[in-house]
Amino acid sequence: MGDPKNNGKTLWEMLTQRSKQTAAPVAFANPLDLRIGAGVLVSHVNGPEFDGYDFTVKEIREYVRRINNQEFGFTDYVLKGINSKTFDSADEVITHLRVVPNPQGTKDAVFLRLYDEFAFAEDFLGVLKDTTGVFEITDDKTGEQETYTRINDLKDSYEAILLIITATTEDGKAPLGTTQSAKLEYWDYWREMDIGGGKTARQFIFVEMNSDTGWFQIWRGTEFFL
Repeated sequence: MGDPKNNGKTLWEMLTQRSKQTAAPVAFANPLDLRIGAGVLVSHVNGPEFDGYDFTVKEIREYVRRINNQEFGFTDYVLKGINSKTFDSADEVITHLRVVPNPQGTKDAVFLRLYDEFAFAEDFLGVLKDTTGVFEITDDKTGEQETYTRINDLKDSYEAILLIITATTEDGKAPLGTTQSAKLEYWDYWREMDIGGGKTARQFIFVEMNSDTGWFQIWRGTEFFL
């Protein structure tokens, strides 16, 4: 992106051009320089419930959004976790390791799990578009209500294009025919979560809506320590 040949093209047109190109493997944002199938260490500090799990990269997802004619991106590493004690497929977990560049020139990361997903619902979309910027959920385990607010008090949604990579070459590109593209609208929220000992941590909610199907996914997680 940023190629003069792309002047006048929409972000979506540029993405689909990349995903359909036939001359060479597709380059994409890969801040951790990982490959499909690579192992990822998830330490105890990122979630004791994952002790004994071995994680590998199942997919890589590049998100790009345009704000004030500038492009901003981040990358999700879709991780499959296998319980090394049981190796039972029923114990498998799918998580997203989201890596976002920050203004300091380094990276922030969030470890996300799918909280819920469902087909398009007009009333739920109304909740997301509520001008208060508040999102509330009831924790299934504790029954407690959790209140989140939009990150940086933003009220509008983000629109993003998504490049999904399912295979990689040795030099970290996507082989021909191994990418898919999608359009998303999403909303981001956070809260300060009490973790005991007088300490707090930020917990995040990302609500994504597929722009073509209306399918909603709610991802919840905390900061990830790389």
